[in-house]
Amino acid sequence: MRTSLVAFFSFALLVAVSLVGYRVLTLDYRYFQLVQLGDELMQEDLPFQASRTYSSALAIKPDDPIAYVKRAEAQRRQGNLAAAVGDLEVSASLSSDVLLVSLRLADLYYEVERFDEAALHYQKVLKVDPEASNVLYKLGLVYFRGGREAEAIDALTRAAAIREGFWETYYLRGAILRSLGGVDEAESDFRKAIALRPKATLARTALIELYIDNGEPERALELVQSEIDANPGKPAPYLHLAQVHHLAGRRGEAIESVNLAIEQDPNLPAAYRLLGEFWLDEAIQTGDPVAVEKAAAALQSAAKMDPADGRASLALGRTYLAMNDESRGFDELLRATQATPVPAEAHRLLGDLYRARSSDAEAITAYLVFLRLRGDDPAVLERLGDAYIDLDNPEMAAETYLKLAVLEPRRIAPLVRAARALIDAGDKEAAARICRQGLAANPKNRALLGLLSVARGS
Repeated sequence: MRTSLVAFFSFALLVAVSLVGYRVLTLDYRYFQLVQLGDELMQEDLPFQASRTYSSALAIKPDDPIAYVKRAEAQRRQGNLAAAVGDLEVSASLSSDVLLVSLRLADLYYEVERFDEAALHYQKVLKVDPEASNVLYKLGLVYFRGGREAEAIDALTRAAAIREGFWETYYLRGAILRSLGGVDEAESDFRKAIALRPKATLARTALIELYIDNGEPERALELVQSEIDANPGKPAPYLHLAQVHHLAGRRGEAIESVNLAIEQDPNLPAAYRLLGEFWLDEAIQTGDPVAVEKAAAALQSAAKMDPADGRASLALGRTYLAMNDESRGFDELLRATQATPVPAEAHRLLGDLYRARSSDAEAITAYLVFLRLRGDDPAVLERLGDAYIDLDNPEMAAETYLKLAVLEPRRIAPLVRAARALIDAGDKEAAARICRQGLAANPKNRALLGLLSVARGS
């Protein structure tokens, strides 16, 4: 009897284990079926349906990182970047496989502009595979977007050393060097990129624009002509040609080139904006009212086609001011300041208009934004100091005039204004020090002698 009971319980246990095993195998099979179905839906470009299918798979196996990775891609395809990042973060907590998760997570962090976090995950991948040149390139890109230019250059240099012929690294490094003011180094990198990939339009365009921005139209001309020969039906090369002619003073050829671009594409906002800028320059130089009207017509078309084009709004605002239409000029300049990238000149012109309206607080804000975007500019610093005086803030006025004095050490006027502002602020000791500084260079300056007397209390 005892033997029979033992045999019975052993059999029952075996059956139970078999049933559990069967159930686990069935769940695994169902899980992989759902994942496979999700993959097929992704291949058919049905990411919404795929994400729901992956969710069903995760309901069966909530601790499996693969389905989270796949659902993240489905979410990304739908534009649900926050949800995609969340899925990948869960996957990273479940898996120690860096290559499975970190590279995807880094790419998503880049898309949502979380550049420091993207860099950390690219670095994790590089610890596993230090020779991954594509990852080094991406690391350089996120460093650059995150304002870490020196680290970006280092990452791109390493990528170029690992992979021969990696022209994109030279192009991106050139763009970074150009942003830092390294014109010669940028030119060298752009030329290297073109040598490695003669059809690299991005690098060729960057080099052309470098020459144009640097005021070297003849150096750009050969490149532009080869660009036209390679792409005769595209409008962009003709716009470059127009800029080259305009820089060289060939106004007729510049306008003709813009018209050639418009022939290729009549709905090209950049062409009308460039045409308007050319006519505006002509109007400013000659005072020709017809040129002003032509500028306004072209720029109105550009602004209508692309309302977000800050450069077109800036030029249109300047055109309205040239037509003595201050109200419309102000509105266009205000619209230009809301564009991306922000045209710094729009803030300067707005500052001048605010001052003319005695709105000194608004003028100060506009001038400060201009200076932050463009760097210290003597004329704007002087206007900023004057605006502080009008706003009854002599301390900030004095600080601004002293910055101007550093930029223009041969001028006495900034020191005179700074000393006067310091006296108004009640800091006569500092005013006297500034007066003595100016008198050391110009001992007979009457304004400084008078202010020094006031500062001494005599």
